[in-house]
Amino acid sequence: MSVKRRLFISNMLMLVLPIILIFLTIISFVLIYTGVTGMREANSIKYVDVFFDLVDDVDELVEKLKYREKVQDIEADIDLFNSRQKKFGVSLSLYSGSRLVYPTTNEGIPTKELVSSDQNFILISESHAIYRVETGGEYSLVLVDPSFTIFIRDKYQKRLYLGWLMVVVLIIVVLVTNRALTKFVYRSIMDPINILVQGVHQIRDGNLKYRINYKKQDEFAGVCSDFNDMAQRLSTMVNERQKDETNRRELIAGISHDLRTPLTSINAYLEGIEKGVASTPEKQRKYFEIIKSKTSNLEHLINQLFSFSKLDIGEFPFHLERINVGDEIRRMMGVFSAEYESRGLDIHLENHIRQAIVQIDVVQFRNVIQNILENSLKYKVMERAKVRMICSEEEDNIQLKLVDNGPGVSEDDLEKMFDVFYRGDVSRGKSDLGSGLGLAISKKIIEGLGGNIYAEHEPLNGLAIIIIIPKYSE
Repeated sequence: MSVKRRLFISNMLMLVLPIILIFLTIISFVLIYTGVTGMREANSIKYVDVFFDLVDDVDELVEKLKYREKVQDIEADIDLFNSRQKKFGVSLSLYSGSRLVYPTTNEGIPTKELVSSDQNFILISESHAIYRVETGGEYSLVLVDPSFTIFIRDKYQKRLYLGWLMVVVLIIVVLVTNRALTKFVYRSIMDPINILVQGVHQIRDGNLKYRINYKKQDEFAGVCSDFNDMAQRLSTMVNERQKDETNRRELIAGISHDLRTPLTSINAYLEGIEKGVASTPEKQRKYFEIIKSKTSNLEHLINQLFSFSKLDIGEFPFHLERINVGDEIRRMMGVFSAEYESRGLDIHLENHIRQAIVQIDVVQFRNVIQNILENSLKYKVMERAKVRMICSEEEDNIQLKLVDNGPGVSEDDLEKMFDVFYRGDVSRGKSDLGSGLGLAISKKIIEGLGGNIYAEHEPLNGLAIIIIIPKYSE
């Protein structure tokens, strides 16, 4: 459930719940009040309308008494009325003027109030309620409720107390409802925030593998997902930074070694010439040729380092052109085949591509193929090595697979082949095997052309380098 929906439900419940609880509370109080006070079995008039209903009954009785000829019949009607209204604690009396005629046992009615008027009247005082009505003859009827005003007062006092109690209950209900609903919404917001805070603390303390497992589908689900993505990217960045730092150290060590080796040789041969070790012109010429060769190797290494650094920072100038890759491969492999055949490397082209347009830097693409061929030649284990270039065309790409019959590499070294200064298990003391920058530069070139390059084991020994180049598209 989303936080927005929870807030909506909370606001609705804030309005509905107090009403429901107040309604239930009122019903409870009514039930308790009627059970405790016995309202349904009251012994006196407690409501004004009941008293006036009795007044109406007295008026009806007066109409009947007009047709009574005997006093005994009148007294019987009065007894019947009093017996019926006994539960209210009222009494009906028959007067002749100011003299009480029946029943003679009634007391407590002030005579002065009865004789003060010869008209029908209703009198409500602090002690009782009186209704007097003339019968049309010498008699009059008087209805007396001696506790009327007391009960009226109690009734309003109880209503007042009940009103205050209902106000208190309403306040309590609103406070309790507000606290419960606030806690409900607060937890729905603070629990995810605490989870995020815990995750931030884990990342801060270096635990980059920590991930938030948040299963609710609300607004925080996206935040937790983004947190996990951030943690994953941060972990990848840190790992790449550590890898770059390792590569940097290896690069410095490799450069130092590969520069020191030819410089040491040049220094040794120059010292031999200086000290007269090369005493004959032939020997001196040989020393100079060796120095020239070492200097050329140094120049080649420096050029490769320059090219790699430009490729690595994305500032290498590619001269792109659209070509028919099939024709270019056929011409290129024809030249390489003639060049490397005399050096002990046989090249075979298979599955020639007829028509496919790519956009590449032709010179750099040739350098990539030449780097791969040079590696196959350097690491050959037989007198003559063999390389097969297998071409295939896919919907969007061109795949070139160069397979040799050399010793191959181990599974661990397969992932490091395109690292800087990688040379497999061969000792760095064998400087004639190259600098280890060729495949690293080749990878940068192919990736700069929008393609991909990787290595695979061959089932019958040897190594396969796969190059994927995207076709040109408008």
